[in-house]
Amino acid sequence: MKKNLVLSGAVTTLVSGLLAPVTAQAELEFNVGVFSDYIDSGESGSDNNAVVQGGVVYAHESGLFTGVGMSTLGPGEGQEVAPFLGYGFTAGELDFGVAYEYVYYSELEDRYEAEIIGAVEYASMYAEVGYLTHAHDRDAEGDTSYVIGASHAFMPDTYLNAELGYDDPNKDDGTTFWGVGVSRAVEVGEISLTYASRDENDAQDLFVAGYTLSF
Repeated sequence: MKKNLVLSGAVTTLVSGLLAPVTAQAELEFNVGVFSDYIDSGESGSDNNAVVQGGVVYAHESGLFTGVGMSTLGPGEGQEVAPFLGYGFTAGELDFGVAYEYVYYSELEDRYEAEIIGAVEYASMYAEVGYLTHAHDRDAEGDTSYVIGASHAFMPDTYLNAELGYDDPNKDDGTTFWGVGVSRAVEVGEISLTYASRDENDAQDLFVAGYTLSF
C-alpha cells in the first residue's frame, strides 16, 4: 500500500486506500500521526499550528473500501472530518482507484466540500485528479486539482518523496504547488520531514516534521 508522506492531512488516509491492491481477504487499517503543520496543496491548512491526524480504512476483497480521515486545525476551529467511499482494482502492473469524499468541519457548520477523486499508481509513481462537485463556496464548485508524485528508496528504510500539483479553479487562474520530503521507517512507526510551497507571490515556505504510526 502506497504511503503518501509528502502531503499530510485527512486525504492521506484516502489515497492509501484508493490505491491499495485488491487482497485475498478484507483488511482494516488504522493510522495516526502528529505533524508540526498541516500541508494542504502546498500551504498551511491549520494556520501554522501543529496537528494530530488519523484515520481508518476498511478494504473489502471485492475492491470496495470505505473509511474516514480526521485532523485537528487551529485553535477554536475544531476538527476536519472526511468520510469516503470508493473502489480500487489492479490491472496488470497498474493500481486504479476512484472515490467520493465529503469533508466537513466540526466547528464551522457552514463550511464543507465534496470531491470525486481518481488515481493510478505504477511501481513507486502515482497520479491523482480531484474534481470538486459541491462546496459551501458555490464559486469553488468545478475546481479541479492534478497531482503526480514518486517515492525512491536511497537508503535502507529511507525514502525520498516528491510531489507536483496544479490547482485549476473553475473561476480563477491556476496555481502550481509542490512538496519534497524524506521519510524513514523506525522501530515503531515512521518519521518524516517535508518542504512544501506554492507558486504565488505571498506563498509561505513550509518545513514540516511528522511522525506516523499505522496498524
